[in-house]
Amino acid sequence: MTLTELLDEAKVVPLSVEGDLDVIISGIHHDSRQVNSGDMFVCCIGETSDGHSFVPQAAEQGAVVIVATKEVEIGESVKAVVIVSDTNSILSALAGAFYGRPSESLAVVGITGTNGKTTTSYLLRSIYESMGLKTGLIGTISYSIHGKHKQDAPHTTPDAVYLQKLMATMVHNRTEVCVMEVSSHALAQDRCKEIDFDVAVFTNLTRDHMDYHENEDSYKEAKGKLFASMVDPARHRKVVNIDDPNAGYFVSLGNPKVPVVTFGMEKSADVHPLDIQLTLFETNVLVKTPRGNIEISSGLLGRHNVYNILAAVSVGIAVDAPLEDIVRGIEEVDSVPGRVELVDEEQPFAVIVDYAHTPDALSRLLDTVRECGPRRIITVVGCGGDRDRGKRPVMAKIAAAKSEVCIFTSDNPRSEDPRKFERSYYPPIWNGNRVFVYDLRKIAVRAAVAMGEEGDAVVIAGKGHEKYQIIGKERKYHDDREECREALLHVDMLHASGIDTSEIPWK
Repeated sequence: MTLTELLDEAKVVPLSVEGDLDVIISGIHHDSRQVNSGDMFVCCIGETSDGHSFVPQAAEQGAVVIVATKEVEIGESVKAVVIVSDTNSILSALAGAFYGRPSESLAVVGITGTNGKTTTSYLLRSIYESMGLKTGLIGTISYSIHGKHKQDAPHTTPDAVYLQKLMATMVHNRTEVCVMEVSSHALAQDRCKEIDFDVAVFTNLTRDHMDYHENEDSYKEAKGKLFASMVDPARHRKVVNIDDPNAGYFVSLGNPKVPVVTFGMEKSADVHPLDIQLTLFETNVLVKTPRGNIEISSGLLGRHNVYNILAAVSVGIAVDAPLEDIVRGIEEVDSVPGRVELVDEEQPFAVIVDYAHTPDALSRLLDTVRECGPRRIITVVGCGGDRDRGKRPVMAKIAAAKSEVCIFTSDNPRSEDPRKFERSYYPPIWNGNRVFVYDLRKIAVRAAVAMGEEGDAVVIAGKGHEKYQIIGKERKYHDDREECREALLHVDMLHASGIDTSEIPWK
């Protein structure tokens, strides 16, 4: 594709162009480290870096076109310089045009909300696959192309260029449906601006990412961009959790004539439960839908997963999926990595690993576990370093109030000293239950498991599927699930870590 063709197809009107408009472009990047010979380099401006500073590196690696907001020094390889008013705002358009707008060849389901996106995406992928459709997945845990080419996900929603490339790969591999988690960051940064969504799903909205968004209203408005794209009544569908106080806002966005399917616990919802049975090992739900009742037996635990099941059922109803495919798809998902995931080494108590890292998610998680009737709840929780500090005392209060034993620890401390984290979790929140602080997460997890007795539930919250701790700028391997298994199999390892379990007053 030539530079002229790309600018025309992307509908980008530059302030100026110097050089060869017929130069052939072989790729697009905004990270100079990924540039190859023949590529276009777009000088995007991030929170901590400015792409204009990396033009020499991009040129050295063979960039033939530079897109910038100001004059830059270029090397011999560069054949053209395009000046625009805002590089960030046109990146999606350039990427969409270069890769042929692949989302237009897919049925794209976008899921937004604070909690529940990942589990809902897994359920929906399974439903579509039960319908015989090749389905790709883009989300927090991984990116996959109808079950193949699975890779870890560095971000819930990829950057604009990689997102278009990933969808183009899906189309090339004859994928028919893409189920996608849509983060507030991605929406605010217009990474999804060139994605042609068919279904928009809203799970819930609670406090999160206040380190990025100015306030809760801007957070909500970012999420709302997905629903604002629902404008075609013949093709688009909205699926909304009507129990959330923000439901009306999301329903109102876009074209009011676009069909809406609501879900929730109350009878006023289009999709709602008639009966719920919860245990620490299984969830059974009788669901009423506009097309009849369905019975679902799921390995996903807890009331919050009932909401995720209802969301998936609602999408199935919205796209006219057969009821038997909806049920089969949901029941085939035994677990989702790091989402109320049971670690079972035949111990006489439950060990649960979960990604809950917001006040609302932690509260729901502990309520879910309590509803299953454990003798005690032993909770390990931490909050990310260099992130929203305001939620730390809130989460501490929730954990202490809803657990018999609570252990505060680190969770990606980054540049902060984990030994000083305990000051962030105070002031006084103690309610007579046991509270401990361990700066090393590995020690905290092992201690919690060592405390477990018959009938207890040990809850390790915050990291879920993640397999690392960010300490300083370095990612160090850490997997809560592996640590739990190691502790269950070798509790004596605690002693080697300097903890005398016989002296800790957890009884």
